[in-house]
Amino acid sequence: MPVGPAVQILLIVLALAGCAALGAAVGSSAALQEAGHQNAGVNISTGSGQPAGGMVQVSYRRGPSGNDQQDAQDAELIIWHTLRYRFGALVIVKTAGGCAGLVCVSESGVVARATYAQLAARFGPRPRGLDVTSGTSPIGFPGWAVALVVALAVAVLAAATVVMAMILRSKPRASRPTRTPSPGPPGASENEIDRSIGGRGI
Repeated sequence: MPVGPAVQILLIVLALAGCAALGAAVGSSAALQEAGHQNAGVNISTGSGQPAGGMVQVSYRRGPSGNDQQDAQDAELIIWHTLRYRFGALVIVKTAGGCAGLVCVSESGVVARATYAQLAARFGPRPRGLDVTSGTSPIGFPGWAVALVVALAVAVLAAATVVMAMILRSKPRASRPTRTPSPGPPGASENEIDRSIGGRGI
């Protein structure tokens, strides 16, 4: 089904927004790993049932100090200073478990939970430029990026139109069937063949 230019541009913008959130999560996960949080991961959840701005969940198997409270505070501080996303709340989860033969057990427990306002009161303002992307506020893109997306969308539509026109023009037309006279006996002349055809009432 053909898709209009406006819909295509919207899909591109949504894809860029998803990539921005994913990139932010990956960057903060790497920062947690470098700080000593083992098997660290960052997940951003938005939508129904989540706080305004989305929920950020940080999970790790073990912290650098071995003290759950201290490790959770360190993780909160890292997220506050590295995550380029304007979230609504943050939850810190510690995971545990292992495998015995073919049986694997996984456990997780929440060790800390805080809202954006609580973290702001504890750590102060975030570094400049981190609160530009969120699930509730519009995503900002440079003017040249928007112009480039629009130009690419128009170019793709124009190319598709030209290709379809070329395909339709190159499609062969159905030829009319031609009647071929039946051959006469071997050695018969063209006149004899014509008389033979006329005698058959063709």
